[in-house]
Amino acid sequence: MKILAWSYIILLLSSVTHAQEIAFPERESDRSNFELTIESIPENKGEVRIAIFNSEEKYKEKEDPVHAVVLKVDGKKLTWSDDSFPFGEYAIAVYHDKNENGELDTNFLGIPKEAYGFSNNARGRFGPASWEAAHFKVDSNQTKMVIEVK
Repeated sequence: MKILAWSYIILLLSSVTHAQEIAFPERESDRSNFELTIESIPENKGEVRIAIFNSEEKYKEKEDPVHAVVLKVDGKKLTWSDDSFPFGEYAIAVYHDKNENGELDTNFLGIPKEAYGFSNNARGRFGPASWEAAHFKVDSNQTKMVIEVK
């Protein structure tokens, strides 16, 4: 009888999963042509590092970004785009890694020596901008974000 009960549960769960796939198919219409522009890059050297997070927890922990992008600096302004960016809520952190060491360099007090910025041009008082200030929604077929690094 236990085997029959487990077989029924497994069959029920597999049909629920299949029903969810049918009810919520991934659609191209649920994706955006996303364009991110980084402005006010102070020097024409190094690279800009971008991390895009899709949850408050990941953003606060600085872990598992959905996109981690490194762009070579070739002017005061850079653009990165993704033509199939999923709808959702995101927050972006960027910094100008002048010496290309992969770290945001700070002074002995922990104050950044390299320019940085966050989505919505949010700024934190004593650290990164909060998720509340930096997060934004992607819910249309065309999304543009401009971040000024300071």
